[in-house]
Amino acid sequence: MSFFNTSATLYHITPLPSTTTRDTAITTLQNHDSLIRLDPDLSHYEALPTDPAAPDAKRYKVTDSMQLPKAVSSVIGQGVSFESVITDKADGVEWVIKAPLGLVQTSQWTVKNVKDLDAKKVKQVKEAKRKAGETDVEGEWWLVEDVEIKASRLLMGTAKGKCEGNYGKIHGRFVGYLTEKKDAVNTVPATQQIAV
Repeated sequence: MSFFNTSATLYHITPLPSTTTRDTAITTLQNHDSLIRLDPDLSHYEALPTDPAAPDAKRYKVTDSMQLPKAVSSVIGQGVSFESVITDKADGVEWVIKAPLGLVQTSQWTVKNVKDLDAKKVKQVKEAKRKAGETDVEGEWWLVEDVEIKASRLLMGTAKGKCEGNYGKIHGRFVGYLTEKKDAVNTVPATQQIAV
C-alpha cells in the first residue's frame, strides 16, 4: 500500500426481530434487489453480465446520488456509479464495491447467533436501542456487517463517513423488511435498469 492509500475496517451489529429465523434473514439478505435498495443514496442500478471467472457472483452497476467533496466531484462529477459484486454465502453475502479512483469496499453481511458475538458490544447495542425506544432487542439472530475499505486518503473520509452515517438507516430498513413494515424495501426484478 502506498503513502497515498489507506484502509479502514468497520463493524456493525443489529438485533433482528425475535420472530425472525436464521433462514428467513439469510434469504432476505440474498435478495440482491432488496439489498441494493437498502442504500438511502441509491439513484438506480442495473444488472451486468456475469464474470465467467466468478460464476457465483452477481454483478451490478449502481449509481448513488450522494454528495461528494469538491475535490472528488471536480474529477468524476456529482453522484457516483460503481460496480457492485454480490456473492451469496452460507451465512449471508459478500458484497464488493469497486468505485472510481480505486476505492474497494468489501463487506461481509452475515446472520449470527447472539451467543457468538462479543457480549460487551451486544450489551452496548441493546442499551442504545432501548434508549431510542426500541423494545424488540432480545432476538436470537443478529445482522453483522463487517467492512473493509481500501481507498486513497482523499476518498477515505467520504467512504468511511457514508458507512458510519448510513448503517443505522440501512440496518433499520433491513429490519423493517423482515417485519413487513410500511417503510420496508420493495422488491422488483433486476432484469433492466431500475430507477428508484
